[in-house]
Amino acid sequence: EVESSKDNLMKIYKALQLARGFENACNQQYMQGKIRGFMHLDNGQESIPALVDYAIKNGDKKYSYYREHTHAIASGVDAGEVMAELFMKETGSCKGAGGSMHIFDKSTYFQGGWALVSEQLPYAAGAAKSILLDRKLAISDNADFEKQDVAPPADDDRISIVFVGEGGAQNGRTAELLNSAAKDNLPLLLLVIDNGRAINTYTGDVATNGSVYQQGKHYGVPGLFVDGYDAADVAKGGKAVIDYVRSGKGPAILQVHTYRFNGHSPADPEHERGRKDEKSWARAEQDPIKKFEDKYTANGMFTEEELKEAKKEVLAEVKAAVKFADDSPMPPVELAKQLEYPD
Repeated sequence: EVESSKDNLMKIYKALQLARGFENACNQQYMQGKIRGFMHLDNGQESIPALVDYAIKNGDKKYSYYREHTHAIASGVDAGEVMAELFMKETGSCKGAGGSMHIFDKSTYFQGGWALVSEQLPYAAGAAKSILLDRKLAISDNADFEKQDVAPPADDDRISIVFVGEGGAQNGRTAELLNSAAKDNLPLLLLVIDNGRAINTYTGDVATNGSVYQQGKHYGVPGLFVDGYDAADVAKGGKAVIDYVRSGKGPAILQVHTYRFNGHSPADPEHERGRKDEKSWARAEQDPIKKFEDKYTANGMFTEEELKEAKKEVLAEVKAAVKFADDSPMPPVELAKQLEYPD
């Protein structure tokens, strides 16, 4: 289904390029001082937002972690609003109050970046439970996202998807998530982004078994491991797992192995930690965009010109997002008071 469809492959390619282009623009704007505070880039891991764009639906409830710009955009959040949020502008998805690690968008059910490692996991389980309760109680969201006494459609197949790193997956919340999801047969996908390190800690230094996709065996939760180097394989395998969850068979785990090309954050270039050679190798040999281009021009699915035009189109979208953020006003000072919690 994936590789036999030129339209599907082009959709994946554009998602790859949008993720890469957006993060490159973020890095440039950060170095110019227009983005401040914490920021974590996703370069090298683009096959994951490509999967989200390909197989996740608007109504699915999405819980990401702190490296979530590309997940938000792939979920349907406007790229301009995401960039404006990073710029701390009023037109941002959270009016500039959330910043890089706290993107939220009600209309796409994108329930945030979460800054604290693994904190999002139990909330995603609760969201999955709420989907079952909607069906049981015959209620749904109205246009203002308030509950109404209208049953979900008969073909309601929403799921909850939660992203976590393989380091964060060693957190005790993972066991709690799998236990509760299995017990209640929740429509939940645990998507593990496995780049081999928690910041700069090797997975093997903290985990007896880095194969997180196997950790559900005790609970009867199946899992699949895929290589993020091949975006089409990720889309194919990932959609199969997502379809399993959608079908009502219960939770599942998808572990995607990637190489993160950048340091943990702009403040952590990592070349000082002995990883310069590894990063150079990964950029040359494990780039999912280069893999896609080489594979599908070699087999004749696309011409180089077709891919160049697609990239040009996507980068124009990125440029427009930066301009939108740059031109947007700062939030009013009154916003700080409005966001205060009452005593």
